[in-house]
Amino acid sequence: MNRIICTCFFVGTFLFFSAIAVNPVAAHGTDYRLLDEKSAVVVEFIYSDNQPMAYAEVLVYSPENDSVEYQNGRTDMNGRFAFYPQSPGNWRIQADDGTGHLERVSIEIGTGENGGTRLRTLSDSSASYGHDHHHHGLPRTWGIVFGISLIANIFMGFYLFKGRKS
Repeated sequence: MNRIICTCFFVGTFLFFSAIAVNPVAAHGTDYRLLDEKSAVVVEFIYSDNQPMAYAEVLVYSPENDSVEYQNGRTDMNGRFAFYPQSPGNWRIQADDGTGHLERVSIEIGTGENGGTRLRTLSDSSASYGHDHHHHGLPRTWGIVFGISLIANIFMGFYLFKGRKS
């Protein structure tokens, strides 16, 4: 019985001192700040019919490393993407909507006032895998009309073929 009381005393004492010896833990929190800088580069990606490339995957490559992206993300619902270049040089931006539309742009960032960076020139080096950069095809409504016409012609041909057999 003395042994049980002695063990309980030591365990209780250990737990008591452990509880008061613990420092309070403060987890890191979050915060935000608004940047009022003019050095952000904002690019708007659009299709040939001026519709935005909404939520397209974007990769940004810095002049220092052409194989690993400096930043990645997605365009917003208006096809816009912004980033802050950290050094002057030729920056490459690539937007891919995942359905075969790929747009590549190179921009030259120069040294601005106070050693910062600023947009110097924009050189369009776009590539659209097998297509022209600007698709000067028919408007979307004509594509819809031709699609409906194709479906109607297939059904009409099937109907005529079936009528001949009977």
